[in-house]
Amino acid sequence: MTHDVLIAFGANLGDGESVFGEVKKRLERDFVQVRGASLLRTRAVTLAKLNEDEPDYWNSVFRLRVSETWTPTRFLEYLLNLEREFGRIRKGKPHWSSRPLDLDLLLWDSLFWDEAPRLILPHPMMAWRDFVLEPACEIASEWIHPVTHSTLGEMFQALKTNSPHLVPLVWESPSPVPPWLLEEAGKSHRSILAYRWICRNEDSKDIFRQVVELVTKAPAEENRKSETAPDCL
Repeated sequence: MTHDVLIAFGANLGDGESVFGEVKKRLERDFVQVRGASLLRTRAVTLAKLNEDEPDYWNSVFRLRVSETWTPTRFLEYLLNLEREFGRIRKGKPHWSSRPLDLDLLLWDSLFWDEAPRLILPHPMMAWRDFVLEPACEIASEWIHPVTHSTLGEMFQALKTNSPHLVPLVWESPSPVPPWLLEEAGKSHRSILAYRWICRNEDSKDIFRQVVELVTKAPAEENRKSETAPDCL
């Protein structure tokens, strides 16, 4: 038995294309059925606005199989160690700052996992990131999101058309998301934006409000620099 895993790749310091290739080789050494989607070139985005001072990003996703002996938390440590090998320093850095390598665990089978702030599955921001959903659509369009109950292909289509499904179900309490809200998310095919998934302390309420405002806006075409991808439903 193996686990089906989806990882987001990002890099905007150094040679991102080479880093992508090296990361793929490492994953192929340690795991099986590794597939990498096409690389996208995207502009750096902060909570406030496009940041023209930061280099553009290389973005993609990897899909792979890991053995049943692995857990999500153990695999997260593997990704963090890989980031450090490529020079990533997380401590003391501003949120969404430039980095030589960023690896986010997006999906693990059909698992919903809330160990906030350490690990949340599915990744809490993936529904509003075209630089994640577009490459994911290339190699995993049929994957059903365990919260929205939509396929990744359907979620990418919703993002491109600014569908009402993009409007998040907001949970402002620091307590865990209740079962009734998870049920509502599945019925309405909408993602949940929970305070405990985004913020790490009580001083982050302004940050949470900014994130809510950010995801309720239509995706800006100027953020993209790659060619338009075909529909993949």
